Amino acid sequence: MKHFLLIYQVFFLLFSCSFHKQLNSLTILNHRTVDLGNDFVGYGGYLAYNQDFIAGIDFSPSMQPFFCLRQNGSSEILFHFGNKGQGPNDFLMPYSIQHINNDTIGTWDIMSSTYCEFINPHENEELKIEKKIKIQARLSRIVKTVFNQYIGLTFDEGLFLLLDSAGMPVSTFFEYPYQNNDEHQISIRSNAYQGNLVTNPSKNKMVYSSFKGEIIHFYEIENNHINTIAKIEKEYPLYRIERTEGIEGVVSNANGKLGYIATYATDNFVYALFSGETLREHGIRVNYESSTLRIFNWNGVLVEEYKLDVPCSYLCVSDDDMTIWAVASKPDIELVCFDLDKNTPKKPNDKKNGIIVDSVKENDRKNIFSNENTTDDIKIIPVHIGKIPVNKTISMKFGVESMIDIVTKSSNDITVKDSAVSANKTFLLVNITKTQSGAFSDTIHISLETSQNKFVFSGEVISSKN
Repeated sequence: MKHFLLIYQVFFLLFSCSFHKQLNSLTILNHRTVDLGNDFVGYGGYLAYNQDFIAGIDFSPSMQPFFCLRQNGSSEILFHFGNKGQGPNDFLMPYSIQHINNDTIGTWDIMSSTYCEFINPHENEELKIEKKIKIQARLSRIVKTVFNQYIGLTFDEGLFLLLDSAGMPVSTFFEYPYQNNDEHQISIRSNAYQGNLVTNPSKNKMVYSSFKGEIIHFYEIENNHINTIAKIEKEYPLYRIERTEGIEGVVSNANGKLGYIATYATDNFVYALFSGETLREHGIRVNYESSTLRIFNWNGVLVEEYKLDVPCSYLCVSDDDMTIWAVASKPDIELVCFDLDKNTPKKPNDKKNGIIVDSVKENDRKNIFSNENTTDDIKIIPVHIGKIPVNKTISMKFGVESMIDIVTKSSNDITVKDSAVSANKTFLLVNITKTQSGAFSDTIHISLETSQNKFVFSGEVISSKN
């Protein structure tokens, strides 16, 4: 029965789950097709960038599980490698891919619950597995961190599972999003919120995004810990729970929207393909695909949004943020490129629309208000909550452009008290008292919900002796 459930979850994930011009205020990026000669990608999957090659997963049952695109003089060559099977060097279903370092690639085989690292081969070379770890947990994704630990996206109630270098569980972090208290009680909602989990090349930050709804989270990775940078939750998956012979399952509503179908991260930006189609509009097409590309910085700020001239399903981006490689169906599967050298911001720009938690001196409260940073629904006030001595209280103010419906506050050993919403429900005053020093005196999370959107902010509190 466990194998049946895992197979169901895998197929749910897979299947339910240049020049430019201006049009409708979005810049159009035109692609160029990668010339593969007589070679081809069967059923293209997730991609990973290395300065010397592009590695990818091929989901086609008739192809070898991985492919590699390398530069060969003035042309590019593509070849497949690896074997499917149950042998010591075989793979059942690799489902994520990550560039680790140099020529080393990491992958998560979801069907065998095994994390593997291998040296990406050259043409006609055999794949050699350098590391193989059996994971005793139900995970849809795994990423490796700079601390030689692993973080998995779970099928359980906890959002993330942190594992040590041997693949042994260390701790769970956070929980899956929920729209209200009723949904919070659904223990299997993780199936509705499955999505992507990727790190930046430095492997000290990661982003989670949901295939359904409009949800994207940004995190900072520390040794044995994960910190929230920002969460954007604008729309939630629509689904119902069905019970058959004692087994619960998630059934998606046809009017629910597809969300971030693919994400990729560099050290500067997060690149996300956003759909916005309903499942009904998507119809029977096998691939999730989108022509809307959103680019965020690591504060969760949307800095650019582009319209791709062909819809794409998977992508990777060069470390210098100059080139995007993607899998497109035209209708045959092709590898395409988009040049961003004239369009992408050269560095993260916090003055674009989005969510910002900034730092100013504690005594500089007269500067707590700012009108620079806005989104469609909410105005973010840069606030400093750092270096708070024990038992001292500091006030924060948040301004919103639409009325606040719900305010939720959570922290570890930091007390949030005496919060007040203005009479017109457009300003929030929060008083924070740090109750003790310690390892957990680090973050405060405040969620403001308007009638349309939910925003979660995180600020860092730096531990200090009394």
